[in-house]
Amino acid sequence: MRGPRTRGVAATGLLVLVAAGCGETPARPESADGGGWTRVAEAPLSPREAPLAVIVGERILVIGGSDGPPCPPNADCVAPPEPLRDGAAYDPAADAWTPIADAPGPVGGGVDTAAVVGDTVYVLTTILTQDGTTTRTFQAYDAAADGWAELTPPPGSDWVSLTVAGDRVVAYRGSHEDDTGGSLEPLDPLPADLVYDPASDAWSALPADPLGPSFDRRLIGTDDGAVLLAGDLVPNPGVDPPVVRAARFDLAAGTWTELPDGDVVSGYGFRRVGDLLVSALEESADGGEVNNWGRDIPYGGILDPTTGAWSELPERAHRDPLDGFMIPVGDLTGERTIVSGACALDVPTLTWTRVPDLPVDDHVQGQSAAFADTADGRLVFLWGGSRWPGWPDDPEAMPEGELLAEGWVWTVPLPRPSG
Repeated sequence: MRGPRTRGVAATGLLVLVAAGCGETPARPESADGGGWTRVAEAPLSPREAPLAVIVGERILVIGGSDGPPCPPNADCVAPPEPLRDGAAYDPAADAWTPIADAPGPVGGGVDTAAVVGDTVYVLTTILTQDGTTTRTFQAYDAAADGWAELTPPPGSDWVSLTVAGDRVVAYRGSHEDDTGGSLEPLDPLPADLVYDPASDAWSALPADPLGPSFDRRLIGTDDGAVLLAGDLVPNPGVDPPVVRAARFDLAAGTWTELPDGDVVSGYGFRRVGDLLVSALEESADGGEVNNWGRDIPYGGILDPTTGAWSELPERAHRDPLDGFMIPVGDLTGERTIVSGACALDVPTLTWTRVPDLPVDDHVQGQSAAFADTADGRLVFLWGGSRWPGWPDDPEAMPEGELLAEGWVWTVPLPRPSG
């Protein structure tokens, strides 16, 4: 998965870390009563990294993932073995697990690899083999019937993401860049984004969006369609800031409407929070020494897709960028909350909350995460991963990583009433 980019950032050090936080670092409580993490009941699953974690109704499904040797922090490793196929459903209210039927094909976890329509979870798994080729599986799990179906994957071998536009699953590319030979030219012709028809088990092209060749494309599903956020695909480095352009798609009419541009560098971090689109990323960019823009432009912001109005994130207290718990798999959102890095933002009140540190002394990576709006509150869920004692203090003496089969939950506190 590719993170947000500003052309030339990595090579010339143009990235400006805002070093923003969300309050004082709390002590490390081990129970939700103190505002911290609580360990969940033991799951009927073997230790593994990066399973799929997805919300269906009031349950959290954990499916697949890898039980191969974990890759050390900051290391390049060979392709992992084929993902697993088993899974289980976690009920936060009862703190109890129920095994679910095995998938017919492997299931990998990752940002935007699953889409939920009603009780059905659509899962797209792209497997990178050791010879550099890729294979795909596209499957559907009916949570009400506890049954799986093998479906036709979207055509092609390119990496694509999933979203839900209205009640339809859409597969879209994150960039139009031609990555053969390091070219920055756009693909020709531009590949279409695809919509899935479950009745015919077939994919068809969405109408072409009005933004043209672009990168850091993020298609966010809404109740009646979707909103596309992207940056223009221009030579590197660009003279003008690559601010985010936006367009709204009406599923019923099959038409696009352009929205105002945002004074934001990348659409990559945006997620849906209620009726708004929010990115809580902390970084900013200034263009660097070549083609400096004369100001820092943030990665984060808020867009109201109904009105096209953009607004800034509220300020956060300063912190060390490496301090605090970091959400391991993308940002998590609910009806009023986005959890990003060490911060959780209550969007209606624009109030930040510090995410407490996980009560584990060793470095843990490869966990899967989900966010659930439950009757008892707003729940952040973590499960699996691998533990690396000694990292980063003594990496040379670090033993092999240990796969985990443990989970944690944290309830995001409601903002305190003003006054």
